[in-house]
Amino acid sequence: MTKGCKIWLWFIFICNIISCVSCLALISLIGILGAYSAVVCAVMIAGIALLLFKQKKVGFYIMLVMAVVAFIVNIMSGVSIIYALASAVVSPAVTYYFIGKNSDVIK
Repeated sequence: MTKGCKIWLWFIFICNIISCVSCLALISLIGILGAYSAVVCAVMIAGIALLLFKQKKVGFYIMLVMAVVAFIVNIMSGVSIIYALASAVVSPAVTYYFIGKNSDVIK
């Protein structure tokens, strides 16, 4: 896997861990949507880990599904549709770009 791909995956891995911890910390304030967000982040972390540590393409598919679920949760929680769409598209799009460069490595 290229260095750029590893750096990107580590970046989104750490960002999702921080996001998951913050959602767990705020469950008492934001209620059930916070719990949904924490679960989405946890599954996203698992997908990124599969991609980063095992080079399994299924990790990317998990990321895609969780991006769609996160989009729905963001819309339900009142986030702007533009922000929700951007957050659902940017991470998978950049990851897809890096995966394309590593197609021989990722199974």
